[in-house]
Amino acid sequence: MANVNADFNQSGNSVFENVYITGSLDYDFSNDDLTIGKLDVAESNFKKILIDNLIVSAGSSFAGITTFNDEVHIEDWIYHYNDFTEGIDPINPKTGRKVLDTKFGFPFENTFAINTNNVERLTINPEGFVGIATANPVQKFQINSGANSLVVTGVGTLGVGTESPGNFGINNTEHGQLRADFDGSIRIARNIYDSSGSPGVNNYWMRRDENGIRWVPLTPEFKEGIFIQDEGVDIPSAGAAQSFTTINFKQKNSLGLGVDTLIPTAGDTTTSSGSGLATVTTFDLWGHTDSTNTSSIYRMTKVGIKNSSPSTDLDVTGTVHFSDTLDVDGGVTFNSTLDVDAATTLNSTLDVDGGTTLNSTLDVDGNTTLNAGLDVDGATTLNSTLDVDAATTLNSTLDVDGLVTFNDVTDASSTTSASVQIDGGVGIVKNVRIGENLHLIDDKKAFFGGEDDLEIFHQSSDNTSRILSDNKNLLIYTTGSASVSILSNSKNAIVASPDSDVGLYFDNVLKFKTTGIGASAVGSLGVRDDLEVLGVSTVAGIATFKDDVGIAKTLFLKSFLKDSNNNTGVGIAQTDYRLASVGSGVSWRPSGVETENAIWVSVDGIDTNSGLLEGDAKRTIGAAAAIAQEGDTIIIRSGTYVENNPIGLRTDVSVSGEDLRLVTIVPQNRNKDVFHVRRGCLIQNVNFSGPVNDGQSGVSYDHSNCGAVAFPPTESGIAGGIDFQAVTGYTDFGPANEGAAGRWRSPYIRNCTNFMTGSIGMKINGDYAEANFTGTNNLGQDLKSMVCDSFTQYNEAGIGVSLTNNAYAQLVSIFTIATEVGIAANSGGQCDLTNSNSSFGTFGLVADGFGRVEFSGFTLEDIPAEVDVVSVNGVVDDENNFRKPFDGQGVYFHINLADFDDTTISGIVTQPLQLVRGITVTFGGNPGEYSAGAPPIVTVNTPLGPEAILPEFSPNVSAAGTITSIDVLNSGRNFLPNQAINVTISGGGSATAIADMDPILFTVESSTEPDPTTGLCDVTFNEFIPYPVFGGTKVEFVRISRIITSSHSFEYVGAGTDINRANPFQGGVPVPENEIVAINGGQVPFTSTDQKGNFRIGEGLVIDQTTSTISGRDFNRALQAQITPLILALR
Repeated sequence: MANVNADFNQSGNSVFENVYITGSLDYDFSNDDLTIGKLDVAESNFKKILIDNLIVSAGSSFAGITTFNDEVHIEDWIYHYNDFTEGIDPINPKTGRKVLDTKFGFPFENTFAINTNNVERLTINPEGFVGIATANPVQKFQINSGANSLVVTGVGTLGVGTESPGNFGINNTEHGQLRADFDGSIRIARNIYDSSGSPGVNNYWMRRDENGIRWVPLTPEFKEGIFIQDEGVDIPSAGAAQSFTTINFKQKNSLGLGVDTLIPTAGDTTTSSGSGLATVTTFDLWGHTDSTNTSSIYRMTKVGIKNSSPSTDLDVTGTVHFSDTLDVDGGVTFNSTLDVDAATTLNSTLDVDGGTTLNSTLDVDGNTTLNAGLDVDGATTLNSTLDVDAATTLNSTLDVDGLVTFNDVTDASSTTSASVQIDGGVGIVKNVRIGENLHLIDDKKAFFGGEDDLEIFHQSSDNTSRILSDNKNLLIYTTGSASVSILSNSKNAIVASPDSDVGLYFDNVLKFKTTGIGASAVGSLGVRDDLEVLGVSTVAGIATFKDDVGIAKTLFLKSFLKDSNNNTGVGIAQTDYRLASVGSGVSWRPSGVETENAIWVSVDGIDTNSGLLEGDAKRTIGAAAAIAQEGDTIIIRSGTYVENNPIGLRTDVSVSGEDLRLVTIVPQNRNKDVFHVRRGCLIQNVNFSGPVNDGQSGVSYDHSNCGAVAFPPTESGIAGGIDFQAVTGYTDFGPANEGAAGRWRSPYIRNCTNFMTGSIGMKINGDYAEANFTGTNNLGQDLKSMVCDSFTQYNEAGIGVSLTNNAYAQLVSIFTIATEVGIAANSGGQCDLTNSNSSFGTFGLVADGFGRVEFSGFTLEDIPAEVDVVSVNGVVDDENNFRKPFDGQGVYFHINLADFDDTTISGIVTQPLQLVRGITVTFGGNPGEYSAGAPPIVTVNTPLGPEAILPEFSPNVSAAGTITSIDVLNSGRNFLPNQAINVTISGGGSATAIADMDPILFTVESSTEPDPTTGLCDVTFNEFIPYPVFGGTKVEFVRISRIITSSHSFEYVGAGTDINRANPFQGGVPVPENEIVAINGGQVPFTSTDQKGNFRIGEGLVIDQTTSTISGRDFNRALQAQITPLILALR
């Protein structure tokens, strides 16, 4: 540098101050080195600068176009910089410039790379391998890695889904060089060209020859053979199906077993004789003994003839005809008639249970047993024993010279029903001994004596049994010490003992007896006329006076006193009964005063009592509910009541316990509701509990599906098998309705506790309640509601309150403890919840989905995008009544996708479009697959609806290199309701995730009154509709599942349903995100505090009292709105 100002020149050719060049720098550096610490060039063209070596030791920037006409050697990265905001953007301390993530350069020796967002996008390694979206390409050209890769090898082989195409043992020399390897399915939209370049024609088949695959016609060169199926399955059933050119049919002996008469099998393809051969083996249902035409056949199972369920080896339903001899070697049992027209020879026993007719000779050489009648019209010769077990009719003389034995044990029930029947008189010369009873029918007499002096008989005219001695003395006597007794109905009536008393008995109890000095009465003594007692009379039993009794002195009673109803006032459930004057005398009566509209229940009562007095109480609530009418109150005294549930209540019936802790109701049917309530019912001051499991002290039975209080199910609901009709009390089917009063009054639950494990405290199903009483569902009165004040739900693993099918409730002081869900609103259920608490359990407040369509209509005209007022014509309910849309209803449109330019498919969408509510990580990947410094990119497929927006996500990577969660930065919009959503995670790792979707519902802010003629309403929405809606589009209005709550307290929600493990002393850990769950269109507007005292207003504002900080989505937005203008003003 010969002419440099001396003020800037110290020694040699060096410049240590700034040099500014506004024109061209014309200097020949061809033999010199130029070292510059920092070079900033606005716009340069170094065509005249010849420098052997340009060494830049610090960061340099080239703002404009810089041209280098020779080699440029770069040791590290080249970065892209933009302007930056001082104090905000990160600065590289060496260069003083903003740090950006876009760069290219040479990170390693002989390696070139391009990075964006700290991720390598393009890599060329020393081997010349090019990688896109992978830093380590293993082939000449590679995109992605692992199962998502696409590669091209050095020999030009394409691999899709694999990094090593052809790595399966292919012989390239023998079969030709492999050009493509696809690991996965492949779709070909048009043709496949064969080895000769032909795409084939319609109905051609692919066939391999020596040169490769060729298209060939099916005929006439088809040589494959045929396929054989066994009951629809190709054979062989294992391995690949074979085709056959030869079929061999073979008959085989079934041996009388089996039912499959045809079995095809494939030959052995490993042998030349077996290849292409199929054998079809046939079997007969009958087995045979040899192969001749006269072979015997047999069956080794039961055989039925006209009988599909044979119970014996041969079971014949119908007539059997034998034209020749029937030879029977064993016992033969005939359960009906055996009709024999010719000679029959029986060489063994013939056992006959029914009638047998023989029209010719019966020649029997052995024993014959007849279990039924034998009717013989001709001569019968018996050369041996005739053993008759049943009735035998002989129409001629039976002359028996030897012993006659009748083995039939049939008892004689009449003169025509006996084992031996004789039509005439029987004369017996000697004694008759009868082993059992001797029966004479009515009015038939047994005579004794030569002149029939004594008669014994039963007279039917007056149903009396008589012993008559004709003008003769009748003497009944015993010898020795035996007594004489006369009994009535097996009970003593008169007992005479020798040398002792004679006693008279009543109902087998001695009442009067003779003594040595007279007579003695035991128990009551009735006197028809006056009884004057001159001395002391002792009455040991009951004394009955049928007229006035005068008592001059004291009357001592040592036993009971019966009233006019023969009641002693003592018995089951008769406590503190008192004598009271009644119209016919005195009567024992329970204590208390009978009042109207009150029915008493007590553990000391019985269900046969009237229930109208406390002392005449019912035992069960179900019995009281059965007689309770509208306006009645069932009053329950302290105790435990095991009830046959469900118990149905009529309209306006109240159930009132004596005290919350003193009245316990235990359902017998643990998976059915306890009470079915209707309009105006009240239940208060009781607790619901269950029995303890056998052998597991302290562990309650499961009461799933059991609602402590529920609406009565309809007949169709009961048919579904989940809900059940009431079995005690008022048992009519639901739904509950407004009653004769014409106005709905919600059933009221007050001051109760539910201890039933797994149960539902209040099961409010809107399908089981309506306004319809007279046949018309009065509009505006179908509230389907219950109300509650102070109902504690300590039902572990159950649900505190369940609202479904557009049901509604107003709930005050509901406390849920260790429930699976504290308050659950589903399918359009809604409630207002005040001053309540959710402690422990799995979930606190859950609003899920929306109900059935309430109203529908059609848009009056085309409306552009981004409007919030829509004219809807013909807004009607499901009964075709004009209705006014109301605040909070959800709305969606049945849009026609063909009407929009930005949609690629057609069709009418009949459900709400969707957005991404969240991403659930199903597998976080293997350790080390991901980096927190360079997290992967998470995407989903494009929404297919109109005016769609792609969602954005941010994955969270653990220190171990796995994905723990994925945050939704932007939910996107307008996915189709049936669109498959695929979550893609970049980086080549193995992590997987699924998308959780929510419907997009526009909510009604207000509406005009419907036109009385057309039902036209102008509906204003809380949101702008992002896409145009065309005239005539169907509009549907639904009720959103919603829980509105204020001052709600959450304590350790998410810690679990086992109270012994969920409390913090046992390590219970809360899950804050389980406190409020609003999914599938459900809403939970709320204010709450948690166990730390942190205060929340919805999802937008959180006041953390532990750290004294304020955060939340809405707070951050408001803060940014205030501070951002100040930041911009201060630059």
